[in-house]
Amino acid sequence: MDVRQLEYFLAVVEHQGVNRAAQHLHVAQASLSQGIRQLERELKLSLFHRTGRNLVLNSAGELFLEPARKVLDDILAAKDIMRDARDVQVGSITIGTMPEMSSEAVAAWSGSFTKLYPEILIELSEFTSAAELCDEVLTGHCELGFTTFPVPTENLERVELAVQRLLLVMPPGTAVSDSNEPFELRRLDGVPLVTSSSASRENDIVATILRREAVAPRITAQVPNRHAQMTLVLNGAASAFLPLRMATAAHRLGAVVVDTAPQIRTPFGIVHRPNALSPAAKSFVIQSHAELARWNTRIAALQGTGATLLDAALQADDEFIIARRAATPEVTDV
Repeated sequence: MDVRQLEYFLAVVEHQGVNRAAQHLHVAQASLSQGIRQLERELKLSLFHRTGRNLVLNSAGELFLEPARKVLDDILAAKDIMRDARDVQVGSITIGTMPEMSSEAVAAWSGSFTKLYPEILIELSEFTSAAELCDEVLTGHCELGFTTFPVPTENLERVELAVQRLLLVMPPGTAVSDSNEPFELRRLDGVPLVTSSSASRENDIVATILRREAVAPRITAQVPNRHAQMTLVLNGAASAFLPLRMATAAHRLGAVVVDTAPQIRTPFGIVHRPNALSPAAKSFVIQSHAELARWNTRIAALQGTGATLLDAALQADDEFIIARRAATPEVTDV
């Protein structure tokens, strides 16, 4: 049994006759009839009642109809996947981010993709807000947009990836009663903070939660981006709320990092125009989703053994770095 025989069989059923089926498939009527007879010989069953030139499904043909459709659909789907795999080998993907979803984080999540498809050019741009980012995606200037949710439009497809956690990052040497216990946000009353002027949505979320906790923090600096925030923290000038991935980097540089009570969380993901993704972009979405899922699953498993969120993230990062190095063949001089 081969694909062509299934195509012949289904065409005869759908077009209600050999002649119309042959015209649809652009094959000779004799070839189609021969293909049907060969299929019946292989199955050792007749599939049609033959009345003159007409073919009408018999009971065996009725039973064979759905399996034949499924097999052909699966084969066509496999061909589509392979075609996409060929198409994804070259090209570029334009990706937009916003301050709350930094380019560094997106680059980290796309690590598996760049290893699999080193010939694909990743073009990252950062925009000031979710509204501007969505406009760039809607107009086609960016194929994908990484953003926190909700977004100010209903005209884009959304792919939920995970929840971003903000941790409190304090200057090196800051005394905390127990770094393994969540830091009560009410203790921040009057504590100097540095914010990023470009992360307006994140600032609003933090301000709302602090007001709910009756906290009046002292904003001592407002800087353009997260790196400037982290620099001021590391220099002892103020504390800051930073995403988990950047908080782990700050911790490795000596900052004191604690989870908070209540927690500060924002859902995030990818937006794109409906039915407009290139094969490369589709693959990028899949790989980013898988990379994040592996990271979050490992963090959750480590937290299940009693590790703090920060310690779990640090260990997960170390493990994945070691795994990537082991999977990358060494380049030696020849």
